Amino acid sequence: MAMACTTTAALLSLCSLFVSILAKDYTVGDSNGWTSGVDYTQWTSGKTLLVGDNL
Repeated sequence: MAMACTTTAALLSLCSLFVSILAKDYTVGDSNGWTSGVDYTQWTSGKTLLVGDNL
């Protein structure tokens, strides 16, 4: 039983590490930054934002 709990904890730790490794950093608006007059719909096209990504 203890071995099963240890294995489960190790697998969960590896899964959470894997998610953070795949995370990407995005600068909203790219070089224009977060300002008015930027077409954010166009900015998001071609990007797939996932849980764990940083904006």
